[in-house]
Amino acid sequence: MASFFVLTPRLRNGHEDHDNTVFVRDGFAWLAFILPIPWLLLQRLWFEAALVLAATVALSIVGAATGHSDMAGVVTALLSLLVGLEGNNWRAAKLERNGFEQGAVVTADQAIDAETAYFYRNDLAAKPISAPQPTVLSPSIGQKPLAGGMVGLVSHRGEN
Repeated sequence: MASFFVLTPRLRNGHEDHDNTVFVRDGFAWLAFILPIPWLLLQRLWFEAALVLAATVALSIVGAATGHSDMAGVVTALLSLLVGLEGNNWRAAKLERNGFEQGAVVTADQAIDAETAYFYRNDLAAKPISAPQPTVLSPSIGQKPLAGGMVGLVSHRGEN
């Protein structure tokens, strides 16, 4: 299961704004690893995208100039790994800078399950159930017990 940060906008006039609540998955972002710059641009992480683009271009130029283009490719792959690992944290930090507050952390398989668990948390909470009263079934006078006096595979002493 994954954890999701629940980022809610700050209260306005004492009212919560559930329409703008954002759920950010805490974990590795595969798409950010495979396509780091487009993913950063789609998430509107302009500064991070510019830094990754500049680092990629610089690594390519330095690798081609020094004859170590294979090493530049490895370092670029490590840069993509960094974006995959930290991309969601950068996204959450950007939202916090823009006035969102971390409301909760929800554990769920998918974002839709996290939303359901967060918005219906009061309805889904376990309500105490009254303990059922034990019912004792005893045989009537003169009747043999239903199990024939046996507990498991061993009969009671003195009954046979």
